[in-house]
Amino acid sequence: MFGKSVRIEGISHFAERRLSDWEKHKKDAKPAHHGIEYITISRELGSGGEEIAAHLAELTGWDMYDKEILDYMSENMDVHVKTLESVDEQTIGWMNDWLIPFFTSKSNEHVEQLSYYKHLSKVLLVIAQHGKAIIIGRAAGQFLPREKGLSVRIIAPFEMRCERYAKENNISSDQAAAIVKKSDTNQQKFLKDFLRKDINDFKHYDIVINTEKLSIKPAARLLWRALDQRVLSQQEHQQVKKDGIDIERIVEHQMQQWSQQQLVHAEKEDNHAHLASGANIDYITVAREIGSGGTEIARMLSDLMHWQLYDKKILDYMSDNMNVHIRLLTSVDENTLGWIGDRLVTFFSTKKSSHLQWRYYEHLGQVLLVIAEHGRAVIVGRAAGMILPREKGLSVCVTAPYNLRAKRYAKENNISIEKARSIVKKADRDQKNFVKNFITKDVNDPLNYDIICNTEILSPTSVAKLIFRAFEQREIHEQNQ
Repeated sequence: MFGKSVRIEGISHFAERRLSDWEKHKKDAKPAHHGIEYITISRELGSGGEEIAAHLAELTGWDMYDKEILDYMSENMDVHVKTLESVDEQTIGWMNDWLIPFFTSKSNEHVEQLSYYKHLSKVLLVIAQHGKAIIIGRAAGQFLPREKGLSVRIIAPFEMRCERYAKENNISSDQAAAIVKKSDTNQQKFLKDFLRKDINDFKHYDIVINTEKLSIKPAARLLWRALDQRVLSQQEHQQVKKDGIDIERIVEHQMQQWSQQQLVHAEKEDNHAHLASGANIDYITVAREIGSGGTEIARMLSDLMHWQLYDKKILDYMSDNMNVHIRLLTSVDENTLGWIGDRLVTFFSTKKSSHLQWRYYEHLGQVLLVIAEHGRAVIVGRAAGMILPREKGLSVCVTAPYNLRAKRYAKENNISIEKARSIVKKADRDQKNFVKNFITKDVNDPLNYDIICNTEILSPTSVAKLIFRAFEQREIHEQNQ
């Protein structure tokens, strides 16, 4: 009980100090970071989200507001009134304009619940208005205006989160599992009741980070860099690069390089990636939705890293042409061939597809593994991130809202918005079916990726640079491990 009272007293002092600071700087307040005024962090229990936020607060020098602080400021009317007095009339008018349409749809809510939502909403808006804030939880990222902040979601596999929570709190695995599960349920319910949104829909966030392979400090540093890229995205208008590549020439060139590498490896110690061991990250896989800018991002990323780019067209060409396929297999040694065969036999023993489709999947699987074995590759599409070993690669997903993707596609291809919507919808359906048929996984499951980037606000250039930073942080994490 004593610990709880001390915590509440600490929160009270924090709130009072913030109110005092806001009052002092009311007249000369400036944007926090060239227009980006807050970072919101949604996190699963046991994912490390709080620790990441705390480290990020140290890096930025910004104030951190967690769930307990937000609840205290929302539930204590005195604090709430003083908070509203800390902003000018124009701001209060803007807040009311923002809130009125939102709460007119909540007239059927319980009076106490509705009152809490209103107080919480105003507290969030005031914190955001004053800027230099890292806000944890309470659906802040879904509620606050997207254009002024960076919206982040921190996730991790359920079993890993339970293990972390049990260790941190010195409780049994079963107890931890029950607590984590209840927390997930409560979190989903809160966002659904508050904003009628699904907390697991990664399109609500600018960045989603999976801490399975990325530890706390590297993740925080990555978000710190993301803040810079988010600022640059506001200033950039990236031109879309034209298609049109000579696939056969690219494949022939890559074959020659691999052959030359083999000669070198025969004389020196073997430098293949050897996917079964080692700590280096040898490839980046980029899953992308049509119209999200993922293909352009992958091209920029390959330029930044000086790595070979393999997109869907190249992968299909290498998988469909038996001559290329045979030459691919002869470009690796016997041990690697055996390892690839062992991995694929188990994988394809569950396939019930037609013979032709099965052969394509088998060839594609071998092509992906050989490319990954040679390393230094940016691989776009074809579920590469879900079939290749996670420990040797960085798995990325590039997304954007459906309507925005359709609008972009219509503009890029000079077609009507109706036709673009139809094409985008079909592409989404085909992609989902391909991944399900190929490896029986869900393309929309965020746990299949290390990082998810939403290009609604982040520009392609910024995302490419951000992925490059994520690669560096994964390398650091692997070396520390």
